[in-house]
Amino acid sequence: MKKYSYLAFLLILSLVLSCKSKQQVVPVGIGMSVHIQEQRLIDSILQYALDYEALYTLLGNVKPMSSVRLYRFPLANTDSVKQTSSDIVDRKKQGSYLDRLYTIQQAVNRLNFPDLKFVLIPYKTAQDSIRLMQLSVVRVSSLDSLLRAKESFFGQFGLVPGADPSTVVSTIENADRYERYRGYGYLFGYPDYAVDFFVEAAFESYKSKKLLPRKFFQIPVYAREAGSFTYAYPEDHIPTFTTDSVIYYRSEKVLEKYRKIRNNYLNPDSTIRAYQLLQDFYKRSPLTTEN
Repeated sequence: MKKYSYLAFLLILSLVLSCKSKQQVVPVGIGMSVHIQEQRLIDSILQYALDYEALYTLLGNVKPMSSVRLYRFPLANTDSVKQTSSDIVDRKKQGSYLDRLYTIQQAVNRLNFPDLKFVLIPYKTAQDSIRLMQLSVVRVSSLDSLLRAKESFFGQFGLVPGADPSTVVSTIENADRYERYRGYGYLFGYPDYAVDFFVEAAFESYKSKKLLPRKFFQIPVYAREAGSFTYAYPEDHIPTFTTDSVIYYRSEKVLEKYRKIRNNYLNPDSTIRAYQLLQDFYKRSPLTTEN
């Protein structure tokens, strides 16, 4: 009897551990499972992306690239004496920030959707000890079209259609000031005249130490009406139907699409199952270059 009792105990223990193990992970796509904490991080990243300007890259072809989140970590070197040193980061003091960054990077690496690439790029310039890390999402087909259409600009860096999005974004981030401004303007989907104005205004402001007058074209996102997807234009310019209105109404159609499906993925705490939303979206209606 003792033998059978012991075997029963082992069987029960095995079942308990099995259930516990299953509670620690949740399914995320075909052949993928992650811990609940990582799933929550993934959903929070994607919810923020969908609720703000990245919607127009994730669910449409309005913007070749969009910002998702900006992270700040006190990792940058502030000691000029250590510029030639290999020993910069102190694991005891800064290790927790590297661990947090590792967690974010692993979550980003799991984001896998058709024609999309998520890139986590450090800013070239630090703010004292703060290293800024920009998470962006790139629509690969739109990027290829942009590199082809603007080859007279991007070609100087050796960037051609088929270039890895991480390479493109890193190259532009580390370009000279005005080339950086222009490159980002194109990547963010701003119209040519607005990109030209921004670069020229930045150059003039640098010389005169005064900010040139400007107005802003605002395109609503789910979370707010203004201040997310926006670009500057000359004060005397009148937005046109053929350029600005086209961007506005293309964006409006994408936003309306998102509003219609968002509540289907709402959790009791008002967060959304953002990964599942995107998965289902691409199963139902994969984007074409006309979307």
